[in-house]
Amino acid sequence: MLSILLQRAMDLEWVDRNPVANIRKLKGGSYKAWPAATLEAYEQHCEDHGLSVARTIYELAIGTGQRLGDCVAMKWDGFDGEYMSVVQQKTGAKIDVYCPARLQAYLAGLPRRGKHILAKNATEPLGKRQVQKAVENVREAIGVKDGDDRLVPHGWRYTAAKEMADAGVDIRGIQSVTGHKTLEMAQKYASGADQKKASKRAQQKREQNSDKPGKCETNCETSPVSRGQTKENPENDQ
Repeated sequence: MLSILLQRAMDLEWVDRNPVANIRKLKGGSYKAWPAATLEAYEQHCEDHGLSVARTIYELAIGTGQRLGDCVAMKWDGFDGEYMSVVQQKTGAKIDVYCPARLQAYLAGLPRRGKHILAKNATEPLGKRQVQKAVENVREAIGVKDGDDRLVPHGWRYTAAKEMADAGVDIRGIQSVTGHKTLEMAQKYASGADQKKASKRAQQKREQNSDKPGKCETNCETSPVSRGQTKENPENDQ
């Protein structure tokens, strides 16, 4: 949309050149799940330096699969010990997301300083930019802020979806957590799932059910033909 507006402005001679034409594109930083080693590095850096804000937003984002802005807006009265109530800023949808045991334990040990989990004061949350800056500092420290190795916080949403997919959760289940309006978007977020692990799960389920009667066992072996008898009605072949 922006490129169309810029082209229109040049066509009308409001500007004589594209103001972003010579700006180098930022490399890396595509929306993708964070590798396990990078997640561990992030956690360790927060722990070593007592970075509560950076760690809390991380735990909320990974644990609930929500966008950063939605995590910043989370309130204590929206958490009942199991579920986190979220009103997604992008869609306006209200969803209740079950929090995994790890997030439940983390929140249980977190001091309550206001209405919001990430509190600025008694009634207001921290500013989104302040939270982003806290995350940015950790990303810089662990080497994923710039260049080809760049990773962005929105990738935590992909991480949550991928972990669910790797655990065998179907797309509709993932959609119930992330709140995506379409299955296609939920599929996109889960697309980094480990195919190798998925194939193992599928084949193990196949093995587990191998002792159950299948079509051939229930239909073929008990049919007249399988016992060497002649079919009485050839029309059954149609």
